Amino acid sequence: MHKKIAKNTFFQTLAKIFSSGTGFIITVLIARYFGVTGYGDFIKITSFVALFYLVVDFGINAIFLREDEKLAHFKDVFYLRLLMSLLIFVFTNLIALALPFSSVMGIGFSSAVKLGIFIFSFTLFFQSIIYSTSAVFQKELKYNLYSYTVMFGSLINLILVLSIIILKGTILEVVLSYLAGCAATSVLGVVLARRSIFPISLNLIFSKKIILSSLPLGIMLIFNLVYFRVDTILLSLLKPSSDVGIYGLSYKFFDFLIALPLFLSNSLYPFLLEHKKNMRKFYLLVWNYLLIFAITGVFLIIPFLFLSPLFTFIRKDYALSVLPFNLLLFSLPVFFVTSLLQWTLITLGKQKLLMWVYFFSTIINVILNLIFIPKYSYVASAIITGVTELLVMFVLGVALFNLKIISEKEVENE
Repeated sequence: MHKKIAKNTFFQTLAKIFSSGTGFIITVLIARYFGVTGYGDFIKITSFVALFYLVVDFGINAIFLREDEKLAHFKDVFYLRLLMSLLIFVFTNLIALALPFSSVMGIGFSSAVKLGIFIFSFTLFFQSIIYSTSAVFQKELKYNLYSYTVMFGSLINLILVLSIIILKGTILEVVLSYLAGCAATSVLGVVLARRSIFPISLNLIFSKKIILSSLPLGIMLIFNLVYFRVDTILLSLLKPSSDVGIYGLSYKFFDFLIALPLFLSNSLYPFLLEHKKNMRKFYLLVWNYLLIFAITGVFLIIPFLFLSPLFTFIRKDYALSVLPFNLLLFSLPVFFVTSLLQWTLITLGKQKLLMWVYFFSTIINVILNLIFIPKYSYVASAIITGVTELLVMFVLGVALFNLKIISEKEVENE
């Protein structure tokens, strides 16, 4: 079991290292070539659309894997997500059109940024395909195939961005390159998943069942993403693009680090489902991995604290990114722990609890950012991110501990 978890975590990490390596080069190219303001506009475009990615995900994979062991309804999930993507695509662009912009202060979403959002929002369709095929890779524990799709798409993206920079292109052309990379990832995912998607069909009864079952988890994931990204959106509305660019660069690198516990949790999830029948072994497994997650998070802080001054090599303006990155870095162990707590509670069917936890944490996050961003800008956002995640960890930890006590009492009564 541990070997399988390690193997699949390795391939997920490999894919992330490769995509982050190419992403690092792309980020450096964009940040250096377009400057703090141009990079800030790029962050506005991608962060706004990324808010809607988890609406496409909606936690469907977790329910799908739990309810359909043989993945017989893969095609239904595939087309259900595409239909959801179409609705979200329209919704995303309607909201984008209403976003404010002040040309005098340079705050908000300009028409060029809104056009970029329109172009980038087509990734919603490809992202839905990627989510659907990843369910196959997760169920069959073939994350090596998943890693190939990610690396292929990242490579396409890198080649295109390099070409655009050499030809002195625009931010919108860079956005198009991301769209092409996402398309390449999704196409290869369909090929490697080896699941039929034709003829087109959609089982409405199964789709309704999946949506209703996923609803609490889907809403939780949406709140989760909003509270991760809302600081960037609020910065975009309250501060100039330069502030968005400075914070965006620091969060871009922090994003790579907080993806690591997600990979571990994804690999562990099938085994959590398997051990659910024996609650004593289940909680022992969770406790052991909570320690591993927390220790891993702590040990990662030190090397990245020493590496953070390297931001200045991209461009001197990005020296200001060091502080928010270091502030985010100290919250890393908390993110590791909450990732496992979250998936443990999902395994136990506590999606509604998670939904309410992330709902209130989102509200707290928004309120704190609205209060402190006007005065402290991205420094406030970095601190608030850690504080709200610490709150989430505490609540989820207490909830899991109470469930363990109840479980032990039930075993004694038997």
